[in-house]
Amino acid sequence: MRRHARHLLLAVLASTAAACTGAGDAELPPLPPDNPLPPLPAGTVAVVELYPLDIWAQMLPAHIADLDVVRAGAAVATTGGTPDEPIRYLALTEADAGAYAITLAAPDHEPLTVTLDFDGSGELDGARVGAAPGATVSVSHEMRAHDGGDAVPVHSVYLGLRHQWFSAEGRPARRGNRVRLLMDGEEGWGAVDQALASASDSILLASWWFESDFELTRTEGNLTAAQRSARTIMSKLEASPAEKRVLVGQFWSQDGILSGVTVDDALTAKGARTGDRFEYMGQANLTEGVFRFELPGFELGERVRALHPETSDRSFDAERMVESRVAPRDVDLTDWPVTLEVQHASWHQKFAVIDDVAFVGGMNVKSTDWDSSQHRVFDPRRMELGASDAARQDVRDKEALPDLGPRKDYMVRIDGPAVQDVADVFHRRWELARQEGVEYADKATPFTVDRGQAAHADGLQLQVTTTMPDPLWEHSIVESWLNAVARAEHYILVEDQYWRAPILTEAILRRMAEVPALQLVVITKPINEWVDPGCAWSYRTHAQLEAAVPGRYHLLQLRAFDTVVTWGWDETESRFADIDTHSKLLVVDDVFLSVGSANKNNRGLIYEGEMSVAIKDAAFVREARRRILSNLLGPAVVVSDDATQWTSQLLQAAAWNDAVHAAWDAEGGDLSLDGAPLPAAYSPRGFVYSLDFRDVSYCFLEDVGPDMT
Repeated sequence: MRRHARHLLLAVLASTAAACTGAGDAELPPLPPDNPLPPLPAGTVAVVELYPLDIWAQMLPAHIADLDVVRAGAAVATTGGTPDEPIRYLALTEADAGAYAITLAAPDHEPLTVTLDFDGSGELDGARVGAAPGATVSVSHEMRAHDGGDAVPVHSVYLGLRHQWFSAEGRPARRGNRVRLLMDGEEGWGAVDQALASASDSILLASWWFESDFELTRTEGNLTAAQRSARTIMSKLEASPAEKRVLVGQFWSQDGILSGVTVDDALTAKGARTGDRFEYMGQANLTEGVFRFELPGFELGERVRALHPETSDRSFDAERMVESRVAPRDVDLTDWPVTLEVQHASWHQKFAVIDDVAFVGGMNVKSTDWDSSQHRVFDPRRMELGASDAARQDVRDKEALPDLGPRKDYMVRIDGPAVQDVADVFHRRWELARQEGVEYADKATPFTVDRGQAAHADGLQLQVTTTMPDPLWEHSIVESWLNAVARAEHYILVEDQYWRAPILTEAILRRMAEVPALQLVVITKPINEWVDPGCAWSYRTHAQLEAAVPGRYHLLQLRAFDTVVTWGWDETESRFADIDTHSKLLVVDDVFLSVGSANKNNRGLIYEGEMSVAIKDAAFVREARRRILSNLLGPAVVVSDDATQWTSQLLQAAAWNDAVHAAWDAEGGDLSLDGAPLPAAYSPRGFVYSLDFRDVSYCFLEDVGPDMT
């Protein structure tokens, strides 16, 4: 929310305990020329104005900002620093000449101390601020009028605290958001379906893959073809009066021979048509070759001037660039076992903004990306749209497997100020495609991002993080993950499609060396050693961790289970089905959670187009971790809140289930029960099993670069 007239901002801060949320809101009244100064005592020759900010130049809520001013070892009183007056003021007389230490601190932020030297004069250059290299501080000077006297020099000091968990390079970590973790396709797409049904203004949708006949909601019962069609994404979009814009990733090249692989004729027809409030463009990620991965620095002053319009005409001191803490590296996307340049990057983001709510996750608009948290082996809802009633009945009767296997993934629903950041990513991509003149760009129209989402008093702070390739170049996902790992004390939980990110592994190993009790739990899926080019790096990662932190690193996989009774033979046959773990989840210490489209591989951190949501909130993350583990372990297990204990619960469940799996193997997959109940020794508990990656020599492709996969 743009900070207009001072009293307006302060009222909002008091009611929401939230920071500013960006520029915009043209309907609000014009800004006053400057912040009004408080009443000044007689003899005042200068004023120091102290802005307690975070690193994105958002005002810190007064109840967490702790600002101290000290001179010659004694505390100096300031005015302000309340919900009604968040900026602090220090009125100075000639007798107050001297050196001051100014310290700002807040929970979850790195404290910042600067020095201020005041020469006792009423000159614009009468105060100078000093800070250590890398400090996020900016300073401006101006003459400002005040009630009851002539103009005085105002030395404004903008103190920006770096957050310990969120990315400094990224978009603001905004307060006041309501968030729901959606545990599976049934929950996630069901929530999207509800939002689409009520949409009236705008729908923005980005996916790596788009199938027009994807069913958002499913039922156990039979439906007519027309009834099923009405549940598809295309039918829902066409039925909505809102203006629709869709972006889908393309492979190999922009609008090349394979540009239609990820879409279908029903969607491309929308791109070719005008006048139906439905626009589409495809977008390729053209990253290739050899390049330098390096995050740019920034100046706090630029952020201050962008977010606080009253400062735009002030004279700012020159300031040092704040350099990124993410180590640069050389990237080689030609590092294949054969001399072959392959353009293999893509836009992998999966998100939607529907009116004033956003959805961010790892699920594509694709038939494979739907399942329930039960992950049933025989689920007729996981059939292709055109499957017959007879085929669905065969699945119900356990006489045939469904068209699609069980799948694990997540999504989050956001309602609050952070929605603008999700929309802004779409906007930047959309405008880039229009400027580059991709296919259908001539029919794609511009739009503006709504910056007016209200903060909720009961909302939490989150950051929309991204990986964006050139020319957009954003990398807040990697910084947020490295920050979280560097602060881990008890556990790091990974649930992911891939486990081969050397950038992340190196950080984890450093932290585990520093914290001897730190546990690492990784839930992923088996590797196809013949076709997966990332096989070698997955196996290397596993071997490296096993050797470095034995007993503290645990690799697991997920399986579903059911039985089929062969009535003529009185036999019970087992049906194990590997769950396709498509998740992209990172949880640390019950305080930090990141979920979205970014996998645990270097490409997702360096050049693949990705979006995740980073949340730092103990209550939310603890409850999310409980739900996740409860689903994995089964309803009979009460999940512990102690990391050592719930890790043991996972390992015990995996050991039991491994034994059950081995018992079925020993019986050839069937038991002669003569109608008796299934023995406990043949009944798995939950979905968790151990996973053991083999030696790199088993991978068909061994010599693939670490950033390729």
